[in-house]
Amino acid sequence: MRPSRVLILFFLALAAEWFWSTYLSVWGVAPQLLLLCTLAVASQSGPVAGQCYGFFWGIFLDVLDVHVFGAAMLILTLTGYVVGGLRRQMDVSGASSQMTVTAGLSLIYWLSLGLAGLVFERQFLWVGWKIFILGTAFNVILAPAVFWVVRRILNPPGRYG
Repeated sequence: MRPSRVLILFFLALAAEWFWSTYLSVWGVAPQLLLLCTLAVASQSGPVAGQCYGFFWGIFLDVLDVHVFGAAMLILTLTGYVVGGLRRQMDVSGASSQMTVTAGLSLIYWLSLGLAGLVFERQFLWVGWKIFILGTAFNVILAPAVFWVVRRILNPPGRYG
């Protein structure tokens, strides 16, 4: 990965997350684009890149919504590491597999945020059924597009073979 492409992807994802959650949310619900980008990076580049992107994108999410500071950072870092480590055992080259992995990990993400609240604030921080269901549905719908964009930014066609 070239450093310029790393920075382009990083800041493009931050801008997209902020813009979508600010201006394009439906009933107050927006997809977790940074979770999707972390999944895409980790599945293509491995655990080190996945956890690095997840760490810094998680800090951004924690600054935007400060319930349990560091929860999103921890969850995205772990997600990047686990998905990157398992990328050889799971196939995420097709849209259906990307959507399936995204559905499962989106549900785990919401529940993990609640558990982080339980551990650090002594109350389960439930995001609500609307976000739990619609947020997961938005993530699943957008997963193939996000995976495609991340692949094109990190590995442009014709560059590596």
